[in-house]
Amino acid sequence: MAFQVALSFEDGVTRFITCEPDQTVADASYRQRINIPLDCRDGACGTCKAFCESGSYDGGTYIDDALTPDEASRGYVLPCSMKPKSDLVLQIASTSAVAKTQAATYPATITALERLSPTTVALTLQTPERDKLAFLPGQYVNIEVPGTGQTRSYSFSNAPDDKELTFLVKITPGGVMSDYLTERAKPGDELSFTGPNGSFFLREADRPVLLLAGGTGLAPILSIVRTMRAAGSTRPAHLIYGVTTDDDLVEMDTLAELAAQVEGLTWDYCVADPDSTAPNKGYVTSLIRDEHLHGGDVAVYLCGPPPMVEAVRKHFADVGIEPTGFYYEKFALSSAAAEPAAVETKAEPEPDAAPVAPPPAPAAEPAATTTPAAAPELPAVPATPAALSPQPAAAGASRALAGQTVFPPAEHTPLGGGTARPAAEEAATARAIAGQVIWPAGGGTGALDPGEPLRPAPAARSIAGQEMLPARDDIAPLVSPAPAGYEIGEEHPSVHESDAMFEARQALELGAVELTIGRLTSQQLAGYRLLAEAAVPYVDGDRFVDAAAYTEANAAFHDYLFTLTGNEHLLQAYRALGVKGHMEETLRDATWCHPRCTQDHLDIVAAFEAGDRQQARRLVAEHAERSKITMRRAMDDAKAARRPAFVSPGRFDGKVVVVTGAAQGIGERVARRVSAEGGTVVLADRADLVTGVADELTGEALPVLADLETFEGAQAVAEATLARYGRIDVLINNVGGAIWFKPFTEFTPEQIDAEIRRSLMTTLYSCRAALPSMVAQGRGVIVNVSSAATRGIHRIPYSAAKGGINAITASLAFEYADAGIRVVATAPGGTEAPPRRISRGGSALETEQEKAWFQAHIDQTVSSSLMKRYGTLDEQAAAITFLASDEASYITGTVLPVAGGDLG
Repeated sequence: MAFQVALSFEDGVTRFITCEPDQTVADASYRQRINIPLDCRDGACGTCKAFCESGSYDGGTYIDDALTPDEASRGYVLPCSMKPKSDLVLQIASTSAVAKTQAATYPATITALERLSPTTVALTLQTPERDKLAFLPGQYVNIEVPGTGQTRSYSFSNAPDDKELTFLVKITPGGVMSDYLTERAKPGDELSFTGPNGSFFLREADRPVLLLAGGTGLAPILSIVRTMRAAGSTRPAHLIYGVTTDDDLVEMDTLAELAAQVEGLTWDYCVADPDSTAPNKGYVTSLIRDEHLHGGDVAVYLCGPPPMVEAVRKHFADVGIEPTGFYYEKFALSSAAAEPAAVETKAEPEPDAAPVAPPPAPAAEPAATTTPAAAPELPAVPATPAALSPQPAAAGASRALAGQTVFPPAEHTPLGGGTARPAAEEAATARAIAGQVIWPAGGGTGALDPGEPLRPAPAARSIAGQEMLPARDDIAPLVSPAPAGYEIGEEHPSVHESDAMFEARQALELGAVELTIGRLTSQQLAGYRLLAEAAVPYVDGDRFVDAAAYTEANAAFHDYLFTLTGNEHLLQAYRALGVKGHMEETLRDATWCHPRCTQDHLDIVAAFEAGDRQQARRLVAEHAERSKITMRRAMDDAKAARRPAFVSPGRFDGKVVVVTGAAQGIGERVARRVSAEGGTVVLADRADLVTGVADELTGEALPVLADLETFEGAQAVAEATLARYGRIDVLINNVGGAIWFKPFTEFTPEQIDAEIRRSLMTTLYSCRAALPSMVAQGRGVIVNVSSAATRGIHRIPYSAAKGGINAITASLAFEYADAGIRVVATAPGGTEAPPRRISRGGSALETEQEKAWFQAHIDQTVSSSLMKRYGTLDEQAAAITFLASDEASYITGTVLPVAGGDLG
């Protein structure tokens, strides 16, 4: 019998293929025209490596270089070698666009419109291509609103095998879909939808589930329950459904029917309105009982608005429960006065499932929106009316959800401040800069140079008569008042956002070309060429020699063209895009550059020198594309570099781990690994970079800014941890590092004090702050990071501090063993790390003597290592996390050298 294989791509698109038991997944995929990454086809290269989220399979034959035994044990597979033994869900390491399998568009017909309540409509569709549509319970589609060219996102409420497709729609006054459904829609209407999309869906597992639904967030939960019914699930499951008012309650009979049909399913509901007739008044968190949480071994599926998601998170933290799996779909709210906000989804997987990143999606009317505080009772409506009537909404009702104010009313002043001007004056001012008409309303001109008229422009979308931004409905604004679609939870901009930035730069730059080409003086052209040549030394072929210097030179080159227009507005518009800042952040550690980038600069100048407008335009457009490619590559490389090389899943499940010095270097890598292994991480550092690191972690994380060179700073970290989590299970003291490198007699007393404060007192204070809580709970682990430099040159104060760390480790282990506390340390040798984003404060190496002293310490470090090399961040993190884990439960008072054989 054939099996179904779900291929989940990085941009959130999921496609299904059918695979025979004797067929490899890769062969089946290619036969069905889904081109997953592939090279060797016989398990030799690892190009197709994927993660198997659920199901059983025969991994096939391959070499260890393509898939290591450790990777295989963690669920990684090679689709070119594996054969299914059951239905599978695979996470594919590429986007659907790369695999040429973008979400499909399906024609559909409305078969029913049912007013379930005064505020909610059930929409039923049929598609003639139902056999081609496969989706996971919980996923959504983008439905095009007929006659508008706009789409809105809704989750299926039906099971994946049901013939008819059903959706729950909240009627939002002024909403595009709401207006259509209430004023024009009728059975028989034709429309289309695109999908499926999203990474919020039911995972296959045996553990209990807790299903939480807010408003019409009930739709994906119904799909999940209906799937459980079809599968004959016996998993313990409890569903809690919460709404704002009695008018919002829908599908109550359906829920009762499902509870009778699904073994192990129980349910309850609540209404926030204190005047409700419901037996439970309040929020969903009030109905979560201990028996629903199974001691934390529960998969939670939550669909609701952001306040509900955060309230549930806080509830779990307050009761000290961290669910084994926490998956949520949160959607923003809409109002009558504004275009509805988009749905935002992020799924946090169970430990046996790698995260699936959701894709960007068009702005969408949410599957659930806010409701009036009290809507009038309406007469019954036929199940399939010819049209639905919109319901009145109380003023300001869209600002509350479940009785909680989400967007409080606010008075807004004009952007520029002051009083509003007459419309005619406003319009004239908006179209002119420094008295020059830039975007004439109907073909007027303004002088660029005396006697040389600007070509007529037909609309505000043109510059110098050239249409720059043709009218389109599918372009999202660069700056949006609300989240636009599904967003990837990364600190750096997603590929979509990065591309949009360079596309916007291209549009502005093409306008600057039109305003300047053929009009520059020889001196201006000479300056332009000098700036183009300035970037050349920083790129060698396809490698950055100095990415930071290239970014500076590149920004100057692009700035210059805008300054040549004499139009400050264009220059500021370009700078407002933040291209330079984005490049500085993204290219900070980048090594690859498109080999044509610097040559593009030179060629653009040559086109200007020749007065070749078409050539200049073509080169600007091509350069934008090459810039996108460079940035995408840098983002992919940076993401891979942040991923721990070694992971032992679940090793820190249920542990609260404090990591000091977590903003960069060894501390950052340790924090990432602990998080990847299930730990709740408190990241302490005095650099606010630590907040960004915390945001990137997949699990629960708390950044704390503190100066650990003072006891007050160390105490603040301990207090913040205990206030949030109630305990400290592991303390990893990583703060330290040599500040100066020179012979001991060259150190001043102030410098000696600074070295001791940095590399000894930080650990001493942090131990003192954390130990009382560990003693009180009768257990704990402290891992100190010492150094092999206790035997080294040109950093004697630092060496003395690290010798003190070794003494602290031995003595504390002796003193607190009876309290159930282990104290251990690692002694790293030289370690390769990216350039520090925040320096340790030492002076730059300016003289040849200072450089020689620094080089001598490097030479000594390498020569003392039997392996004659520096270690990696992952190699240091491996030793630290091992000692911090229960695997090292019989090790205490020990300092483990991690220095390639140098014992320190």
